[in-house]
Amino acid sequence: METGLEANAGSFRDPVNQVYEVTPKSSGGKTRILRGLNKDALAIYQKLSGEAFFRKALDACHVVQTELLAADDEDARAVMKEGWAGALEHDPIPFVTYPYEWTFSMLKDAALLQLHLIEKSLENGWTLKDATPYNIQWIGSRPVFIDVPSFQPWEEGEPWVGYRQFCSMFLTPLMLRAHLGIDHLPILRSYIDGVPPMEAAKYFTGTKRLKNGVLSHIIFPAKVENSIVKRERDNAPARQRTSHKQSKAMVLGLVQSLTRLVHKLSIKIKHTDWSKYDKTHSYPEVDLDAKKAFVLKHAATNQRQYIWDIGCNTGTFSRISSKCCSQVISVDGDHDVVEQIYLAEKMNAGSNILPLVMNLANVSPGQGWAGSERRAFDQRRKPDLVLCLALIHHVRLSANIPNALFLKWLRSLEAGVILEFVNREDEMVVKLLTNKKEQYEDYNLGQFTAEAERFFTIKAQESLKGGKREIFYLTPR
Repeated sequence: METGLEANAGSFRDPVNQVYEVTPKSSGGKTRILRGLNKDALAIYQKLSGEAFFRKALDACHVVQTELLAADDEDARAVMKEGWAGALEHDPIPFVTYPYEWTFSMLKDAALLQLHLIEKSLENGWTLKDATPYNIQWIGSRPVFIDVPSFQPWEEGEPWVGYRQFCSMFLTPLMLRAHLGIDHLPILRSYIDGVPPMEAAKYFTGTKRLKNGVLSHIIFPAKVENSIVKRERDNAPARQRTSHKQSKAMVLGLVQSLTRLVHKLSIKIKHTDWSKYDKTHSYPEVDLDAKKAFVLKHAATNQRQYIWDIGCNTGTFSRISSKCCSQVISVDGDHDVVEQIYLAEKMNAGSNILPLVMNLANVSPGQGWAGSERRAFDQRRKPDLVLCLALIHHVRLSANIPNALFLKWLRSLEAGVILEFVNREDEMVVKLLTNKKEQYEDYNLGQFTAEAERFFTIKAQESLKGGKREIFYLTPR
């Protein structure tokens, strides 16, 4: 079978390996995720794969399932033709996400997984050379570590080289939210390599510096880095920096103290317009049941791989549609409702719901090197079905995005759509238009239907709430 070998745009920073996607050119085959290793990395993996702690991490699904391919594997040969000494195969991640889309508890659990792996590695004579949340992905609502070449033999006296990165990319964003109530997501989206200590220190002034962990992991490192910058700027000659030797007990002590600190960090979920939607929605029970039945009926018309529930609120319809697909991506701009979904779903070992925080009027763009190192949300993997329930009035009346532009974007996804139109007579639209000078006369059912038919075929339509709402099943033209 002929295959297409494509280097992953986000895998190039570590020169010892490169991730590839191998997509069969004929239909019916599955995409394989392979990783080319140079000679040294291959030798290290061969040693690592025989370690009991690593096999235990694989069995616990803390590390992505991985195997070394035989040299006569057709796709492995294609990877080795790129100059690599060998090739690993990893189980595919259903949907790649980034830490600036994760709730507080998702980032916290990813941090605890990172710390758990470094602790177990050190106990067995190994370490992890990186400590970035980009090395962690999600299978349903379960974090999994994906950067197998990050495991390295620990050398006597070596400090934890990933400590600064861990603080910048995990600990600082968590402390900003837990200690100061600052939204960590736009900060992580801006600082995709982490918040530098000197920048993080600006948030913690006065008595805020006395918050748990701040002096040790932000203020002191910031002073050290500031001193280095002053000493080495302009025409000052370069100086060889040497790190102090550290025993294994010292490094383990640091990791264990960070684990205790991260465990203690917490936030309170605040009541917002949507955080109690499952109890405060405006539906009579008969209409809510009709809406649920409509969604289930049309979600189940085909066995789907991926369903997106955009504007998911507390996840009621994500859970209904999860029976009809392999993976649900549940997206909402309200951090606390997504946090509620995550905290509930992480207790379900078989959950196939992945919750993400995202402003749907400003979805995650392509970022990093050449704008493609971190892919835009709608460029990662196309859905088979999109749920868009009681969202369009917010898109039009709050975000000022014309219906036609929103429908055009939905059409670009090449997916079926279940969309609920909230009419002008509905109390939620009345509330949004109250005190607005612009009354959006274009926002009406007749014009919406005409615009929808430019991009989609209306396969089914049903009235809800006595005609105040209409729910549609649309397929792309």
